[in-house]
Amino acid sequence: MFHSIELRTYCHATEERDRVMKALATLCPKCSPTLASFEGHHRNPIVLMTCRIEGSEAITDFWHRCKQTNLVHTILQDISERIDDDGVLHFRVDKQMACSGHIELARHDDVIAVRAKVAAFPAKKSAILRAAREYLAKV
Repeated sequence: MFHSIELRTYCHATEERDRVMKALATLCPKCSPTLASFEGHHRNPIVLMTCRIEGSEAITDFWHRCKQTNLVHTILQDISERIDDDGVLHFRVDKQMACSGHIELARHDDVIAVRAKVAAFPAKKSAILRAAREYLAKV
């Protein structure tokens, strides 16, 4: 079980905002991202887009999308290295592939960062890993 999932990505000045929104929608069609504007080192505009997925139905829908592309299987192979001491599962999705409707792990820096908070009691690494593995195996 997961408490929530957070998706984060940057929209750089050279990117079309609608395409980056489409990439986020590939992972979560119903999400409405919050936008935060920043200025880059060379005064170029950068927008941080963040979506938060909450509620068991929305979280299940997210994982079903990931499972359809075999991403869940890939995550399960090295899940112990992807979960931190706070019980957060980390992985990065290729933003350009997501723009074209495909979900796959990123092999470069143009990404949608995913942080999924695992619900487990007690909040020990072993219990967190067990809960995450069991949930993802059943999704």
